[in-house]
Amino acid sequence: MDMDPGIDDALAIMLAVNSPELEILGITTVSGNVHVDKASLNALRVLEILGADDIPVYRGAGTPLARELVTAEWVHGEDGLGDAGLPMPRRQALNGAVGFLAETLMGERDVILITTGPLTNLALALALEPELPRYIRRLIIMGGAYGLTSYGYGNTTPASEFNIYVDPEAARIVFEAGLKPVCVGLDITTDPSAILGKRELEMLANSPSDLARTAYKIVAKFAERFGFVQLHDPMAVAAAINPSLFRTGMYHVYVVCEGEMTRGQTLVERRHYVEWEPNAEICIGVDGIGFLKLFLERIGASDG
Repeated sequence: MDMDPGIDDALAIMLAVNSPELEILGITTVSGNVHVDKASLNALRVLEILGADDIPVYRGAGTPLARELVTAEWVHGEDGLGDAGLPMPRRQALNGAVGFLAETLMGERDVILITTGPLTNLALALALEPELPRYIRRLIIMGGAYGLTSYGYGNTTPASEFNIYVDPEAARIVFEAGLKPVCVGLDITTDPSAILGKRELEMLANSPSDLARTAYKIVAKFAERFGFVQLHDPMAVAAAINPSLFRTGMYHVYVVCEGEMTRGQTLVERRHYVEWEPNAEICIGVDGIGFLKLFLERIGASDG
């Protein structure tokens, strides 16, 4: 898992650790929602609460490839975890995220890479090991707004989703590398059928599960401010656990790197008279009820 924890990244870790279908080989961190130093601490804090101290955390890129870092503490809280007051970790993050990514993905095991932050680390790993695309079994990206559903518009600019906006040059490298990622974008993560509303938030807050109540503490300020919580990053994990929850289509995506409003736009080629090869498998539908059931059950908040 390559990520920038982040409220919804924290929830993604909770879902992944509590899913027997997955074995987490490591977490690499990157600057995005918060600076990579804070993101690394946050990954360790969540893992410690989960009792998953055997999962290594590697610190990755502190800045995007070609531009100044933009963060989102105004959304995620000063500590990046909703100012929930989680204990500081006893462990420290290791250095060398890019090397760990390259070595792990090129190893003998079949590995799924789930990215829920800017794609800086993966772009650097591709530069380090040009043969890497041949070894990646499956890449799942939480990122992009593709305009393929009524929800597929930007959350940072009218056209751009945050992760792609932060480092569009890295995203362009990844989309052009022949990886054909599964893209879990705003087209489905903002579908009202798949978000935490009042009922689900009350289930978290009142659950007998310590983990569910901790999840509520992390999202509480966001929920109070907006009235709901969108589960962007847990949905990317769900795509690894149960792909049948999603409907997808193959498309060619261009990543726009310039323009005040268009920086980070993921532009889908749909002209019938233009020859193009698909470079991405984009999620265009989600079983929102099934997804929420999976998420809530795995973190101990389901009432059936």
